[in-house]
Amino acid sequence: MASVARSRSVIVLVSLVTLLVVFVSAVECYDGRHAVAYSAVARRSRLGTRHVHHRRTTVPHRYVLAEKSSPTGSPKNRSISPATANNASAPAPAPPAVSQTDGWHHRRSHKHRVRNWIIGFVVGSLAGVISGLVLSVLFRLALNCIRGRYRSRSGVMIFTPKLIRRPEHLAFLEKEDGLASLDVIGRGGCGEVYKAQLPVEREGDEPRFIAIKKIKKHGGDAPANNNLSDEESRQLDKRSRQIQSEIRTVGHIRHRNLLPLAAHVPRPDCHYLVYEYMKNGSLHHALKAGTHTEIHGAEDGNSSTGGTGTAAGGLSWPARLRVAVGVAAGLEYLHVSHQPQIIHRDLKPANILLDDDLEPRIADFGLAKAMPDSHTHVTASNVAGTLGYIAPEYYQTVKFTAKCDVYSFGVILAVLATGKEPSDKFFTETEEVVGLVKWLRRVMESGEHAQAIDPAIAGAGHDEQILLLLRIALFCTKDDPKERPSAKDVRCMLSQIKT
Repeated sequence: MASVARSRSVIVLVSLVTLLVVFVSAVECYDGRHAVAYSAVARRSRLGTRHVHHRRTTVPHRYVLAEKSSPTGSPKNRSISPATANNASAPAPAPPAVSQTDGWHHRRSHKHRVRNWIIGFVVGSLAGVISGLVLSVLFRLALNCIRGRYRSRSGVMIFTPKLIRRPEHLAFLEKEDGLASLDVIGRGGCGEVYKAQLPVEREGDEPRFIAIKKIKKHGGDAPANNNLSDEESRQLDKRSRQIQSEIRTVGHIRHRNLLPLAAHVPRPDCHYLVYEYMKNGSLHHALKAGTHTEIHGAEDGNSSTGGTGTAAGGLSWPARLRVAVGVAAGLEYLHVSHQPQIIHRDLKPANILLDDDLEPRIADFGLAKAMPDSHTHVTASNVAGTLGYIAPEYYQTVKFTAKCDVYSFGVILAVLATGKEPSDKFFTETEEVVGLVKWLRRVMESGEHAQAIDPAIAGAGHDEQILLLLRIALFCTKDDPKERPSAKDVRCMLSQIKT
């Protein structure tokens, strides 16, 4: 992409210089033709003047009529003396040749000034455009270097230099046993998630932690498989380039409700994706937490100071509503604001992390489609996702759209209000197999709204807001995707709920 941009800049520069040369040549040619034409006209005018003067001097004095002057001095009776007649018949003095030459030089200097002004204006404009292009290219190169678009020799790509200041801080990932001494803080369909501490550069600095997600490559992607045909090798190279492109795209996305990719370390058999460590964990653990220490991460040994963000069931209603609005804002950015559109494909509470202020951060966005082995807990034939969060049309068409993400978000809203997840025993141990969405529809239609509200947040004066959230959840989980709202509409509806 950088080479294409540079080639385009060179083409634009050459075109502008060519246009300048053509314009200057045209002005010079026009001025030359104008000067020649003006000289010819001036010569003809001078010759004509001399000829007229010659004819006027040859007029005989006898043809000059004289009238007698009247006493009143009127023009009709005024007499002309012979001397006056001789003076009147004399030719009028012609303007000196010096004044004509001065006028011609004055007009020519005026043309030169106009031409010079035009050339100066064009040259100044082109110089400004060229300097702007050069500064833009240099700024882009510097920005790409800062964001880590250009790889280091080891292949490490850093996207968040504020967190990972040097590629050497991730040198341990290039070793075969680089993750052996790290703690596993999570597991998913793509691989394990490890916690690591970055080196402290100066004494007194607070320790910085990162989360490393290991994603295994497809079996056929491994370089050890040498029995591939040329066509298969080209397809694998194309897939590898697509994955690299997706990772670069995700690495440059910045939004307050998205967890940015901090770095990417490619390995022969896997990808290491580095993120900022969120000590409050995921929304899944926060909803299931029974104490404050569980919310703020028991791995650190840190205890929470409490506050309005926590409750006996893990999160209070204001905190849950804040999570819902934040996730909707992040989803709107992925679906509407970002170009090209990014579809998450596996939106669930486990992929929503909470920062120090309990602000939600959507994780793994845009990577479910990029990774060859992107299937999570429950998969069918070419269907990736988590049971209970997959839209019904995805099972039929195996085509994932933005409305599938809206369906998954509707299930998350139901989880926030009911405190129940699709995988809970409440739905699996019943005689009739009923999922969370069907159960919620049945309860809301029967008017038994109290059964749908999580007991941990019930009776605190927020029941009307919780019921409104549940109606939005049912709106997002309609069977027909055309009847579901967009991510932007959902965010607008949630923003109208006042705590």
